[in-house]
Amino acid sequence: MKTICIDISVLNDKNKTGVGVYTYELIKSLLEVNKTDKFILFGFSTFQTYEYLNNLEFKKYPNVEMKILKLPAKLFRTTFLLWQKLNLPKIESLIGPIDIFHSFNWNLPPVKSAKLVATIFDMTPILFPKLHLGKTVQLDKIRLQRIKQNADLVITISENSKKDFLQFAPKKQVEVIYPGASSLFEKKTNKKESEYILSVGTIEPRKNIKGLIGAYLASGIKEKLVLVGNWGWQNSDLKVLIEKNKDKIILTGFVPDEDLVNLYQGASFFVYPSFYEGFGIPILEAMSLEIPVIASNNSSIPEVGGDAILYIDPQKESSLKNALIKLSTSEKLRKDLSKKGLIQAKKFSFEKSAKKLNSLYQLL
Repeated sequence: MKTICIDISVLNDKNKTGVGVYTYELIKSLLEVNKTDKFILFGFSTFQTYEYLNNLEFKKYPNVEMKILKLPAKLFRTTFLLWQKLNLPKIESLIGPIDIFHSFNWNLPPVKSAKLVATIFDMTPILFPKLHLGKTVQLDKIRLQRIKQNADLVITISENSKKDFLQFAPKKQVEVIYPGASSLFEKKTNKKESEYILSVGTIEPRKNIKGLIGAYLASGIKEKLVLVGNWGWQNSDLKVLIEKNKDKIILTGFVPDEDLVNLYQGASFFVYPSFYEGFGIPILEAMSLEIPVIASNNSSIPEVGGDAILYIDPQKESSLKNALIKLSTSEKLRKDLSKKGLIQAKKFSFEKSAKKLNSLYQLL
């Protein structure tokens, strides 16, 4: 029997987006797959999030032990930097002996003898630093360098992210474990009457929301554009643009998955014009619900979409505008992409991914 510690610090935010969704769903599936090894779910929480993090549904499994440490929110960054610099304390002194420590997009701690596993979601801090806040780039560069030096196994969420990471650390063992879609996104109801165009993602530069709005307004499409996601950063001009066109554009903020399913099913089609993605879970969610998709022809997105989506060049507003017009005016194309999308989505599942992760653990 192995003792496997998984860092769940990234789950502090109740409003889970890409990284949080992947981490939560994969751990949940892993605990269904592996009921013999011992799992320690470790994490740093704030005083405000401690009860939430410590009482996640994972604790119901008899082979799970929760080890959550409280920190003032303002000390998260300082603690991370000090821990990396001092290389002390060893993680075992905080949680006891372990065989494996698995970091999901946060700290890769010093260890006495445990094997270190790290999940890399994308390499944008190095490839596209201007798309992030400066402090985020600094922390991620430190984290990635530590992974390059110390990780025994690196996991990426797409072949494209694997390729990008291997350019940074060519000697590392890297395996791909894809996301899936939550079971909530299984098609359970009849599709509602189409009323709008939908896009889901944090409002930040990498998601190309400004380009989407420009193409949408230029297309003359009558359906409204619904944007789902929290405000991120570098978006003051977008706030002005959306407010100026509030009769056509609806910004919902974060929407929990239970309600997001209904928003997907009420959409004519889904648009995801990102400049770069480690994977692109919203594309998979839309396809799972038979919603036709327009998405960028870059990074990992073709891995997700296969031949089931209408691709665009996100650098060219005209490319997106033409695709919006094409899909909005062709019921045949929408039906064709809906059918292909469901077939493509079934290639991915968290259960399949959890089984692969578990097999990798057993080899360490």
